[in-house]
Amino acid sequence: MNREQQSNGTGLLGATVLAIMPVFAIFYVLLILPFVGADGKDRAENILFWPVVAGLILTLLLLNWSQINFKFFRSLPILSLIAYLLFAAASVTWAYNPELSFNRLLLQVLVFIVVVVPYALPIRTKHTMQGVHICYTIALAVSAVYVLTTPPSPIGHPGYFTHKQELGLLGAIGIILSCHELLHRGSRRLVGLIAMGLGFWLVFESQSKSVLALSLIAIPCSWLILVVCKKTRLTPAYIIAAFVVASMFVSSPIERLGYRLYGDATLTGRTGIWGFIEYQISHKPWFGWGFHSYYFVPNSPHESAPGYIREMPSSHSGYLELRLETGRIGYWIFMVFIYASLHLLEYVRRIDPVRAWCYLSIQLFAVLINLLDSNWLGLSHFWLLYLIVVAESVRYSLPTRALRPTQAAIQGATKSFPSVGASGPPRATALELSKRRGKDVDNQGAALPR
Repeated sequence: MNREQQSNGTGLLGATVLAIMPVFAIFYVLLILPFVGADGKDRAENILFWPVVAGLILTLLLLNWSQINFKFFRSLPILSLIAYLLFAAASVTWAYNPELSFNRLLLQVLVFIVVVVPYALPIRTKHTMQGVHICYTIALAVSAVYVLTTPPSPIGHPGYFTHKQELGLLGAIGIILSCHELLHRGSRRLVGLIAMGLGFWLVFESQSKSVLALSLIAIPCSWLILVVCKKTRLTPAYIIAAFVVASMFVSSPIERLGYRLYGDATLTGRTGIWGFIEYQISHKPWFGWGFHSYYFVPNSPHESAPGYIREMPSSHSGYLELRLETGRIGYWIFMVFIYASLHLLEYVRRIDPVRAWCYLSIQLFAVLINLLDSNWLGLSHFWLLYLIVVAESVRYSLPTRALRPTQAAIQGATKSFPSVGASGPPRATALELSKRRGKDVDNQGAALPR
């Protein structure tokens, strides 16, 4: 079996199953799990789904052992995510509620196996984003029916979710994915146009102002960042890090922005929540309270919070929640995961700029939305989508990925121009041809700055 066959997923046992499982996981979380209970804990469907599917993935992994690309697991994003999960496993030993912490960590490990591990094999990924977009389009259509047939809550319509923010998040991601689909032809463009219209409407119905604003910031800013990357040879990680460093020199940047945009410096009471969570973090600054061992646990320390803060189901900040649960150590390990993932997007840009724009829009939106809400490491469609984007970005950076467009053109030209006498191999002729056509060395996947 040659390299091209492996890259196309041929010769794999269960290649189709491995390729569709990440998308099917999003379908399950997005369109099945919300209808089997509050979070599925009391239903056998949810209890069995992740272990069974993860077991299937691991079985296929063993059957295709010779085709595993172990460089995938040694890449910095995947390695740092594994390191975070290992530290989270250690935190179970000092967690406020070890049993619940272990169960929630086990769920994240199963999600990692189902969504990320298949990408270590040469599966087909050409239609992954289209499949994900179809899942979101169906969810948007179902939500539209709920909005039309059920009354809204006093603070906005939740659709078929439990809170309006979840519907707003669905609509915002639908808008981002639809922007990518509009750049394709035929039915993909039509479906993208319909989904985008539904996404905007549902975001307005949910009254999720921050979600809409941040998604509309992420889409154009991602394009600008990629343009800067092309001109300067930097990666998105450097540019976003520069903005983060610059914000450190501004007093209360999020509160100031909230006041200018909405006339509310408290961001609908979030600053009060953050103040109390900072106080709780100060009790265990380095190691935290334990992975997912603070909210929704019996006799949680959160019950001592004053007023409305006691009723909050999260810290309304993904970054504060990382520090709360796994302390400074876990927080910085996870930051390595985020920035390493952004760094590898430069590889994607050099091969497929349109897909890179879509990936960066999703990752930038995740970076921004976690300033106001907690979306890291949860059983949510957004976290699963983020993992897919990271895993596919890693695949683009590996030397065993599918032939790049320029490489395919060179090989095609090699076959089209036979050698003349003993003057040299056809490959040299093809390479000279590609140079005369003015191929940019950038597209050849030159080494990134380390």
